[in-house]
Amino acid sequence: MRTFTKAAVTGIVGATALLGMVSLVVGSDESSLTDPIPLHRTSNVVGDAISTYRDFLMSGGPPPDGIPSIDSPRFVSAAQARLDPQDLVIGFHHGDEARAYPQKILVYHEIVNDRVGGLNVAITYCPLTATAQGFERGSTTLGVSGQLLNSNLVMFDRESGTLFSQIAATGLRGKHQERTLVEVKLIWTTWERWRARYPNTRVLSERTGHLRNYTRDPYGSYNPLGGYYSQPRTIFPLLHTSRRQHAKAMVLGARTAEHSAYFLMADLARDRVLRTDHFLAVHDADLDTGYIYRMPRTPVGVQAASGGMYEVD
Repeated sequence: MRTFTKAAVTGIVGATALLGMVSLVVGSDESSLTDPIPLHRTSNVVGDAISTYRDFLMSGGPPPDGIPSIDSPRFVSAAQARLDPQDLVIGFHHGDEARAYPQKILVYHEIVNDRVGGLNVAITYCPLTATAQGFERGSTTLGVSGQLLNSNLVMFDRESGTLFSQIAATGLRGKHQERTLVEVKLIWTTWERWRARYPNTRVLSERTGHLRNYTRDPYGSYNPLGGYYSQPRTIFPLLHTSRRQHAKAMVLGARTAEHSAYFLMADLARDRVLRTDHFLAVHDADLDTGYIYRMPRTPVGVQAASGGMYEVD
């Protein structure tokens, strides 16, 4: 059976104002651990794109760290968590540990610097694009820069001050410009689904050290869908737009230096498996999420994490 390369990460991404999931497909053997923050030797953004991105950087209003990251996170047990079954969480599992980061907390902080299963990670979320992506952070921490690119979070690492685009996962300015972060797989799902998969999960506590109303999302609501999340408008300008889908359609996306693609989540949930010439997406019904695989040159099938085997036409 032909082997498929699984994407390094799944998360929620907005590209050209489309909201959905993202996967960066880069082999882990390409990473360099000599820097305080792990980076790939190659970039998934090439050519003139970096200079275009730099020119399009803009202030989102707050100064650096004006939106405070959570750098000393506290956690509670699943039984202690004050979450409704349909509340959205960003899940991460590594080694023997599972974490759930409630969206209603992340919307106020955007970055949680954590250590899970012995791995230092940054869990990041941008409410403007509904993007959740995880990164290895090494010995440094990531903060919210206050700048935006394409209406999306721009982070900075506190060791070098390099600005990193969340969606592109690539340095825009500073010591590590044109270098790409090493991503980890995150899962966007409901509390009910995540707890069923990982009953011993720990949950990010509302005791963050900051005074916030974690019962209210200032942007709107996902259940029921309303406010900014349901409107076609964006608050900040975009480099490109598309009318092929609703501006806030949820998609599962993937990108390498050579190729990119997106799959509508509604289509993936219905069809279970979707493909392009370079990527294959498989739906996980238990978590209502998806995973992306890089297609081999002569694909014949793929075995999903659930154990199911899918034939590829």
